[in-house]
Amino acid sequence: MNTAAKRRASVGGVLGCLGVALALGAAPSACEDEGERRPPRSGGGQGAQEPDDGLFPGPEDESGPPPADADGLCGNRIHEVEITDAPNIYFVLDASGSMLSPASSSATRYDRVRDAAVDLVRNLGPLINVGAAVFPLDATVDAPCRPGGEVFPVTPGDPFAGGEEGRTTTARFRAATRVEPIGGTPTAATLTALTPTLAALPGKTIVVLATDGGPNCNSAAGCDAEECIANIEQQCPEENCCAPRGLSGPEGCLDRDDTVAAIARLAARGIEVYVVGIPGSEFYGDVLDQMALAGGAAQFVSPFYFKVDDLDTLGSVLAKIAGIVVSCEFDLVDPPPEDGQTNVYLDRELVPYDPENGWRWRAPAIVELRGDACQRLKSGRVGQVQIVSGCPTEVAR
Repeated sequence: MNTAAKRRASVGGVLGCLGVALALGAAPSACEDEGERRPPRSGGGQGAQEPDDGLFPGPEDESGPPPADADGLCGNRIHEVEITDAPNIYFVLDASGSMLSPASSSATRYDRVRDAAVDLVRNLGPLINVGAAVFPLDATVDAPCRPGGEVFPVTPGDPFAGGEEGRTTTARFRAATRVEPIGGTPTAATLTALTPTLAALPGKTIVVLATDGGPNCNSAAGCDAEECIANIEQQCPEENCCAPRGLSGPEGCLDRDDTVAAIARLAARGIEVYVVGIPGSEFYGDVLDQMALAGGAAQFVSPFYFKVDDLDTLGSVLAKIAGIVVSCEFDLVDPPPEDGQTNVYLDRELVPYDPENGWRWRAPAIVELRGDACQRLKSGRVGQVQIVSGCPTEVAR
């Protein structure tokens, strides 16, 4: 399957009643576009047709869509939809030794970053495809600078599953990213090694690079004390710990230029790199800014990277990043046969037809959430989207 193309995100129905239940969530962002279908005529939302023969699932059947008029869901045809161009969100996670630093009484920095990434994957569900790499990979005490590599190939996110992971994308992503941090921070070598894989992915791809420090591990580097990580972090008893015979050696130099160049090569291929600096990275704000600018995904003001001072806020930061690329459009596999007889529900709450803050027809078979409704979708506060025909469209007043 083309993981970045349209993906069907519904469960089967009975006698033309087709359902969709999506695991959703991310951060607010603008949802602007042009193109309108003829506005539907207003209606009171009453008078839904009765099911033909009682074969529709009842409200106690959580595996299927509710029947007509159940819990205020008006209509007897719940449309099957496809996700339009689900983006690839590819995590590149720092698993260097410093990520073992405690972030709470029971979790390390790496634990907190991984947990936030897992939560995002679960919340966004079928709205994204997800992949992951860690760096370094298979490092040892004697070989701390081995480049990182992919641990989870890009995979479609889960359909809505009532919060149960089981053998799902979310569960497999969680297991694949379970590593023990060790070694250095070979950021440039890792991104260079990943470039062919990332460039070959279909559709839109963004990289989320989360780190707690500056890149290093370049044996060809040379630097003075001002660019030596041990000196920068005030852990060096010598004048320059990165001198050829110093305690850190050349691999301890801040690998600024090669890392920025590796990110720029990804950006040149249309792959934006979002740089997230967690606690521990405070010494490296300037290089993280350079990395963010090279990746083409910088914020409008400095710091251009996503600076996380409190790991409790990391989830919302990742959601904000994802929300930039997640779509609020849904392709209907079975478009309604009649205009003015369709309604949209978020968690069974009616969303009125409103091109500003509700929904509209983007095309004859594409429903687009707009404004407040789109932001709600991307914020992670929506568990189900249902598009239903059979009752007059409710128009915002």
